[in-house]
Amino acid sequence: MALTHRVLPFSAGTLASVAVSAALGYLIYRLLRLGRRPAYLPPGPQTQAIWGNLKQCDPSFPQHQYADWALTHGPVYTVMQGDTPQIIVNRATEARDIFVKQGAYTQNRPPFRSIMLLRDGYFPSLMNGSKWQNARKMWQVVLSSSAIKNYIPYQELESEQLLLDTLNEPLLWYDHLERFANSVGMVMVNGYRITSSSDPIVKETVEDLYDLSRVGFSGNMLDFWPFLERVVWTLPIYKLGRRMAKKHKDYIWKNYFGVKQRAEQGTRLPSFNRTIQERLQEGWTEVSELEGAEIGQHLLSGSTDTVVSTLTTCIAALCLFPDVQRKAQEEIDRVVGLDRLPRGEDEINLPYIQQLLLEAQRWCPAMPLCVARVTSGPVSWGKYNFPENTGLTINTYAIHNDPELYPEPHIFMPERWEGRIKAAHGENQLLFTFGAGRRFCPGKSLAEKSLFIAIARWLWAFNTSHATDEEGNKIPIDPKDLRPGNIVRIKRFSADVQPRSPQRAGVIRRVWREKCDTLLDENHQWKTNPERIAESMKMECDI
Repeated sequence: MALTHRVLPFSAGTLASVAVSAALGYLIYRLLRLGRRPAYLPPGPQTQAIWGNLKQCDPSFPQHQYADWALTHGPVYTVMQGDTPQIIVNRATEARDIFVKQGAYTQNRPPFRSIMLLRDGYFPSLMNGSKWQNARKMWQVVLSSSAIKNYIPYQELESEQLLLDTLNEPLLWYDHLERFANSVGMVMVNGYRITSSSDPIVKETVEDLYDLSRVGFSGNMLDFWPFLERVVWTLPIYKLGRRMAKKHKDYIWKNYFGVKQRAEQGTRLPSFNRTIQERLQEGWTEVSELEGAEIGQHLLSGSTDTVVSTLTTCIAALCLFPDVQRKAQEEIDRVVGLDRLPRGEDEINLPYIQQLLLEAQRWCPAMPLCVARVTSGPVSWGKYNFPENTGLTINTYAIHNDPELYPEPHIFMPERWEGRIKAAHGENQLLFTFGAGRRFCPGKSLAEKSLFIAIARWLWAFNTSHATDEEGNKIPIDPKDLRPGNIVRIKRFSADVQPRSPQRAGVIRRVWREKCDTLLDENHQWKTNPERIAESMKMECDI
């Protein structure tokens, strides 16, 4: 008997129903696969559908969970940030291997969609290709080793006001630190000193940095689930991002055009933004005026937030570890004496102060997670070959708390750097506060010089200890209670800051009086150009 096949008729409605079911099934399949770790990457903690590992971490301080996972999964493993894989590097040896030895292919940045929304699509240190290269060339000119020596008069003057302000208002020491760091950057970038911690520009700068650090670098759904970029206007981050972008642009234009206004009024202190304006008038085309202003703003922010964070760490450590303060002051007194303040050139003769600053970077790193990178070529680790555009992050916190490198890592111990000061950032790099490889922070040397001058002079001038309550009990300081963000900082705390002697207080007042008489005008702005500053700001690079 012949077998026949009967074809059942399908209605249009049936076909549509099948199509919808198939599409829905595929969508469910894709959704359930969101958050799964690719098999070709190093294994890591178990993931959850859609979320990956996001719900297993404190979104403000993921570095702690990352360090814990390294104990189980090894120094290099993969986490899923939503549907975006990120390789976390938790040990110095592997960080040097991946980011330094293979640095040619690990220097690019990921898209950072959320930050680009907050900055209208341009953020110099997160760009790739020519946009990044142009910005870095401009920074390198004004941040070269020879140029940095010329900024010491700025740093010394601002530190002298820091001492005077703290002498007069010791309870406001935290605000005075912010003014100090902000003013060093402001005078370099815009040719304008910040003469008071109550100047609104201090608050504006701190808020601008904190907004970006808190909202942008903490990541959000745009970076975790990239497909959402197609409907970004429907998301809460969109309105917030547009509002913050406008606020930021108003802020940088205020600083940038303030340089022009002061030049028109006859105040022509050399500055980074003034040089950019002159070069643009001469025909530079690779950098727009807005990009130039943003590049200058990066120089300002880079000399502010990390410096304040590290100085705050130093103050906390002096309170919590009084023996460190005693040893540091003994060294300063032996080298400097009672009749003058420490100077920039004293650094080579003050190794314990250098060690103290390295330990501050280790003990409470300003940037506990380095800004992420992506691979741009063949990168390998062990048996794994990372494909192009694989996300990579250094867990600075984990490296700086590695007990094999740093026994008793919770103890603030400058002695651990004795005899290996250069190893901190040398070929066998041990500290990663300023990054690693070809994206190493170009402002590192400037920041370190500001840190040295400020803390050496602080230790020369003041005794710093726990503040006490009305009953004489010490007010606790918790170095783990941090302000969240890409750059963290110990939250504001009370400290008792007292001059070490009337003689030292007299030196501070005398030095400031002399500087006011010789260098500053009636508004406490520079009335003469510090020697060789104009040379440092020439920026005759071919971009």
